[in-house]
Amino acid sequence: MLYEIQCDRFISNGQPRPPIRFNSGLNVVLGGRNADNSVGKSTFMLIIDFAFGGETYAKSQTALHIGNHLIKFAFKFAETLYYFSRDIVNANTVNVCDANYNVQSTLSIDNFRKKLRELYNITLRNGSFRGIVGPYFRIAEIENHNSLKPLHAFPSQKTIDAIVALEKLFDEYWHIEEYKDVLKKREEKLKAHNAARKQALLPNSVTTKTAYKRNTTEIERLEKELEELTLQTDRDLSKENTEEADQVSEIKGKITALKRKRTMLQSRLDAVKLNVSGGIRYVQGEFLELQEFFPDVNIRKIAEIEAFHEKLIAILKQQMEDEILRLSTLVAAATDEIQVLEEEQRSHGSLAAMSKAFLDKFSHYRQQIDTLRNQNKAYDDAKTFADDIKAAKQALKDAEDTILRNIESMINSQMTRYNDFVYNQTRKAPEINLFDGTRYEFTTPDDTGTGTSYKSLIVFDLSILKLTQLPTLIHDSLIFNDIGYAPLEKIMELYTQSSKQIFIAFDKKEAPTKAIQKILDSASILHLSSDGNELFGENWGRKKKDEEEDSAAPTK
Repeated sequence: MLYEIQCDRFISNGQPRPPIRFNSGLNVVLGGRNADNSVGKSTFMLIIDFAFGGETYAKSQTALHIGNHLIKFAFKFAETLYYFSRDIVNANTVNVCDANYNVQSTLSIDNFRKKLRELYNITLRNGSFRGIVGPYFRIAEIENHNSLKPLHAFPSQKTIDAIVALEKLFDEYWHIEEYKDVLKKREEKLKAHNAARKQALLPNSVTTKTAYKRNTTEIERLEKELEELTLQTDRDLSKENTEEADQVSEIKGKITALKRKRTMLQSRLDAVKLNVSGGIRYVQGEFLELQEFFPDVNIRKIAEIEAFHEKLIAILKQQMEDEILRLSTLVAAATDEIQVLEEEQRSHGSLAAMSKAFLDKFSHYRQQIDTLRNQNKAYDDAKTFADDIKAAKQALKDAEDTILRNIESMINSQMTRYNDFVYNQTRKAPEINLFDGTRYEFTTPDDTGTGTSYKSLIVFDLSILKLTQLPTLIHDSLIFNDIGYAPLEKIMELYTQSSKQIFIAFDKKEAPTKAIQKILDSASILHLSSDGNELFGENWGRKKKDEEEDSAAPTK
């Protein structure tokens, strides 16, 4: 429980206020006899929220007006006191203190909130501390007191997030999360499948049922032609030989390519060998015979050219011998590989004897069939993924619907019990309808009055406090203004019956009934009023005496 709050800037009639100590149940901040405004009731509610890890007070006009100041506060659990402090400028950190509020260490605001969750022994499987308490700290400046939107922690919160927060508070969201995880994984599987198709890692699928049927018809036609081709060529070739036929066709193609390569290498080898041996050589006698037919030929010049060739051959002989060795090795390797492939071809028996033309045609049919089948399979896979996602969405919807109906039933039943207590079973109780988890409705049947709406909001909050691990709640004074005296008496009784801490602000010190007055007096922890007894000892909105005199002076 929150044990105390103190601040050096808290002033009453010019004197520092002592630490403000809290009750374990109801705690009331009272206004003056005249229900004075701007005395600090709502501000103190914000400071309580600040002690619970809230952020609004540090940004409020009051905090900005005062400037930086330190709020000291303590919590009590199992007779142990935990002391903390937090200032406005460094609101993102919380000081861990000793009993005299000397700083011992610091925590980030997130870790402080986790610490509070731990100290309050909140065992919910989902939900942050602020996510738990935030919607139920109903303070004017936070603007979460809309009597038609009790789940909203702030006006702009998405409705679906507000409902999820309620599911977490009832410790049911983890069930829903399991279904959401299944859906997410299935959606990711489809996404990966589509990405693989986009990157051509998987075959493209047909996109319509018509195209799927067209593919099926084409597959049937190709299979029939393939069967006819098989029967015409070799009746022993059956559907079981499909893969083997593809292999034989591939082997024959490799053999043909290797033989071409070997022929080319052999030709180059023969040419090099011829050059090494000197090739076709001319002798002097042959040159003389040439002169008989061409009397003007320069035999001497031809002989000189031939001599140059012989010298060049001598220079390049070693390189040519190396080339002969390299080419001979390549020819031998090609021959060996051809022999291996021919032996592999012979191992396929009758298939090896088939013509390459037949095998190529056979393989072509098979490739077309496989392509069409893969396209249809991709279509089937995509449809399966889509069906799985649809089923996961339905399972999620069914699970959440069951959980929401259960939460609805618990809240509405408890609200009926409290409402019957407030009205002695003479008035209809408020109802909440959570629909499909994307919207909700909070109403009091056949009664839309402002007082009834705020009464219903209080009944709702007290029901949540009763049914869940919500540790505390805050109700600012504006919630009570339009509620009738008789129901207000009963509401005050409900507050006192709670075993959890409740903080409320009430405008007037003098209550409308003695029963209410008795409860307010017994639970009061702070009394604020005008003329120096404001929370910070003054009302900045009031004119000072010299300003009043100036404004009262006649205009010259």
